[in-house]
Amino acid sequence: MDDHPALTRGLAALFGQEPDLAVVGQFASGAALLAQVPAPPADVLLLALHLPPPHDGLALLPRLRRGWPALRVLVFSSATSPGLVAQVAAAGAQGFLDKSAEADALLAAIRAVHAGQVVFPAHLRPRASGPAADVLLRLHQLSAREREMAGLVREGLSTRVIADRLSLAEFTVSTHRRNLMQKLGVHGLAELVHSANEYGL
Repeated sequence: MDDHPALTRGLAALFGQEPDLAVVGQFASGAALLAQVPAPPADVLLLALHLPPPHDGLALLPRLRRGWPALRVLVFSSATSPGLVAQVAAAGAQGFLDKSAEADALLAAIRAVHAGQVVFPAHLRPRASGPAADVLLRLHQLSAREREMAGLVREGLSTRVIADRLSLAEFTVSTHRRNLMQKLGVHGLAELVHSANEYGL
């Protein structure tokens, strides 16, 4: 999604030439996209960061993760600072690509993200500088189920209630929560809730 009609038309024409790609929706604002809840808009969302208020792309990412855990997001932006890329990774995007990229690179990135890969070009990868930055770098590796689990834990739900809501065994819920804590580098439920709130999970 992007708020520049000429760009979206050009991208739609490009994707229309690819037999394995189909454009199923175009949105010029975050509000228009969020109006599609609960139906996921697509398998992969190409997301711009600069969008009309009140929802820019970065603010949308945590909401997309909560609303559509299985949706894979490739951020497409002309702003490419390492700090911004770190924020995008922390918010849950599976990839980041500079808008100056060639068409072949964009198509390859979309296909890679759809296949479950994480796509952050080497020169744009966030640089770690301590434990907090390390958490930012690892956040994008959380599975859809782990992100869903984080949101439910943040709501204060017990293991039994989460198990009932997701139709899972309590042991399975405990395993997901333990894996989530390991990936976030936290110890104990209070730290997990704090991290889930801090990173918008």
